Amino acid sequence: MDIQKISGKKCSCGRVHQIPIKDVLIEENALDQAAELLKKTTNQRKIYLTVDQNTKKAAGAELKEKLLKADFEVVEILLKERKGNDHLVPEPGALYKIIENIEHDGYVLACGSGSINDLTAYAAHKMQLPYSIVATAPSMDGYASSVSSITVDGVKQTYNTTPPELIIADLNILKAAPWKLIQSGLGDLLGKVSSLLEWKLGVAIFDEYFCQEAFEMVESLLNDLFNNSEKIIAREKEGIEILTKGLIYSGISMMMVGSSRPASGTEHHISHFFDMYAGIFGEHVPTHGIKVGTAALISSDYYLKLLETDFSQFEITHNRKAREKEIKAAYLDKADGILELLDQRWEHDLITKDDLLAAEAEIKNNIQKFKEYLLGVETILEDFGFFEREDVKNLNREWLKTAVNHCFEIRFRYTISTLLRQVGLLDKWGEEGIAKLEEKLA
Repeated sequence: MDIQKISGKKCSCGRVHQIPIKDVLIEENALDQAAELLKKTTNQRKIYLTVDQNTKKAAGAELKEKLLKADFEVVEILLKERKGNDHLVPEPGALYKIIENIEHDGYVLACGSGSINDLTAYAAHKMQLPYSIVATAPSMDGYASSVSSITVDGVKQTYNTTPPELIIADLNILKAAPWKLIQSGLGDLLGKVSSLLEWKLGVAIFDEYFCQEAFEMVESLLNDLFNNSEKIIAREKEGIEILTKGLIYSGISMMMVGSSRPASGTEHHISHFFDMYAGIFGEHVPTHGIKVGTAALISSDYYLKLLETDFSQFEITHNRKAREKEIKAAYLDKADGILELLDQRWEHDLITKDDLLAAEAEIKNNIQKFKEYLLGVETILEDFGFFEREDVKNLNREWLKTAVNHCFEIRFRYTISTLLRQVGLLDKWGEEGIAKLEEKLA
C-alpha cells in the first residue's frame, strides 16, 4: 500500500486525506536502515531515544549503537514498569519522565510498542518536536495513530498527537517478540471484524460519515489475516509481515477518517472498561490486545444473533433516569465524566422503531457479508491459544458482566451494545456471550 497515493488526493468520500507519515519500512534487517532514514528525514543530530527495559534488550541497545556509529548524539530515556506490572503503563509519571529529559532541540525516537509509542508520541507533541517509532513487537494498532491513550486516574483518555514521520519494523526483531505480544497484536487486529460492522451500523442508522477506501483498507487486512493465520502462528516472515502491516495500516485508516471508527467498537470498549476497573481496584489485567481479542468473541456473537433476529419484534425504550442510575453504580468514582458524556450523546442516540426497521435490510446485508469473518473469530482465537491463557481464564467474571452491560457508555459512539441496550437484549445476549466464553475456557 502506497500511502503517498492516498495522502493529499481527493477521496471518493469527498475528503482530502492528509497522511504525514513519510515512510513505512517493514522488512528483514530494517534496523540497519534506521540511521540512514533518519538522516533523510531530519537535520537534527541529537536523538532522544525512549525505551523500557524489555525494548532496550530487544532492539534499543542495538539501535543506539547504530545511531552512535552514524554520528548521532543519543540521549537514552529508560522507562520502568510500575511495581507489580509486567508491562509499562502509559500514565502521567512515565510521560513526565520523557518530557523532563527532552529539550527544545533534537529528534524524538521511540523504540517499543504500545505504551512506549503512546507516551513518546504525546511527549513529542507537547514539546512540538517530530518523532518516529522503531517497532519491537506486532502487538497493537497504534503505531500510525494520530492519538495516544494515556491512563489518567485509572481511566484511559485519548489525546491528539502528531503521527510519526517514520515507522520502522524489522521483521527479524518482530518474529522474535514474545508470543504473548504476537497474540496481543492478533487480538487487536481481529477486533476489526466487529468494529467495521459498528461503523456500518452508524452509517445505516445515523448516516454517519463513511470512507469506502478506509473501510476496504481494513477489510483487506482482515482478509490477509484470515487467509494466513497459520503463517503467523509459525512466526514465518510472511505471516509476521501480514500481522504487522495489518496493525500499521489499520492505524493509517483511523488517521484517514480522523477517528478510531474503522478500528474500535464494542470489543475495544470492553477492554477500556477493564482498564478503568484495574485502575480503580489496583488489580492487574491482560494487555489491550488480549482483552480486545477475547471481547471480540462476544461482539461477534452479537452480530450473528442480530442477523437472525426479526427487527419487528424489537421494542425500543429510552429511560434516561435508569441509565444515570446504572452509570453511577457501574462507573463508581468515574461516573461524573460518564454522566457528562451521556449529556452530550443522549439526543444523538435516540432512535425509533421506524428508524431501526428502515435500516434493517442494510444492517443485515452488512452482517451477511462479514458472516465468514464473524464465524471465524472463535477459530482464530482458539488456534492462537487465547482460551489457554491463564490471564484470560482468570478474568474477573463480575467485571466482565459489568463491562458487557455498561461499556457502551464509555465513548460517544453508537455500537451494537448501544442498540441492544435500547431494545432490551443487552443483558440476555451479554450473558449468552459470556457463557460461550466460559465454555471455551473450561
